[in-house]
Amino acid sequence: MFYNRIEQFLSKQKTLEEKFFWCVVLFSGIAAGIATLFTIYEDIGWAPVVMSAICALMFVLVGVAAKLTGRVSVWYFVSCILLNVIMLPLLFFMTGGVASGTIFYCFMGIFVCSLYNHKKRRFLLIVISLCSYEIMFLLARLYPNLVTQVKPEMTNLDYALSFLFMAVVLYAVVAFLVNVFDKERRQKDALLKRLDFYSKRDPMTGLFNRKHFMNYLDKMIWPERDGFYMLMYDIDDFKQINDKYGHAFGDLILSVVAKNASAERIVGFGECAVRYGGEEFGQLFYAKTFEEALQRAEQLRNKISALSFEEHPEVRITVSGGFVDCTNESFYHPNKMLSVLDKLLNLAKSRGKNQICFRE
Repeated sequence: MFYNRIEQFLSKQKTLEEKFFWCVVLFSGIAAGIATLFTIYEDIGWAPVVMSAICALMFVLVGVAAKLTGRVSVWYFVSCILLNVIMLPLLFFMTGGVASGTIFYCFMGIFVCSLYNHKKRRFLLIVISLCSYEIMFLLARLYPNLVTQVKPEMTNLDYALSFLFMAVVLYAVVAFLVNVFDKERRQKDALLKRLDFYSKRDPMTGLFNRKHFMNYLDKMIWPERDGFYMLMYDIDDFKQINDKYGHAFGDLILSVVAKNASAERIVGFGECAVRYGGEEFGQLFYAKTFEEALQRAEQLRNKISALSFEEHPEVRITVSGGFVDCTNESFYHPNKMLSVLDKLLNLAKSRGKNQICFRE
């Protein structure tokens, strides 16, 4: 339950830096609090107990200050300095120096610095912390009277408890951070997939958009055009339908037409459907013969003509289009083919609509 609450709290943080900061503050504060209890149990004097309690209080105050000011980075830096330059060195001297498990807490202090988000400041924190600990060890060697003496029989117990406790804390912190990274990665991957989808697709219909279709036509189809046929069509009198029944109903018509166009596409042969713009659509067919492809184009036109709408059962829509063989020798470029298709579509309109005009 407690683990889940921490996880929920961290998931609400907006940036990765904030998640790191609160993860460190929460677990370090908890670690300092439990270390205070260990110090009381080991009965090595009141000074180490007070110092451990001050460490725990420091993380609480740093958390409060960061919450009130919103300056997470600054207070993270301050907490690292206080921990590695003042708190842990003093605790080291008060708990027996190298005869105690405080050196394991020093590793935790270095680990906390390594999670700081800014590269240059992180390096500065590491250098300051290492210098602080080296000076601490040197002073303990040169001036042994600075180190509070502890009972020899307590050394092994302190090592065992401190090692076990720091191992559990480090595992918990790393596990949380890995989980955070995994969630961030999955969210990023999902976002990239959505961005990739919408860079290629029309958001309303889900069909290819014009830009991607032109690129697909140029790069994937045009080098080897054999067997491909192109239908360009639009919905007859769509503006009048929009004006009379509203844009919401017009959007519904576009979506239904797109659904039928997508259903007509045979997967695995390079076929695709595209919303070319407005109420204009394109359909790329792959077939063995011109007649087979034209029959499929007429089949799509008939399916659209047979559509009915529960909201407005009186509405019947038709489409007019142009149809060509992509291998036509006059099509030296995709734009030339599209220009011919546009003329054929206009010809179908002028001949009464609801038909497909073609050129072999």
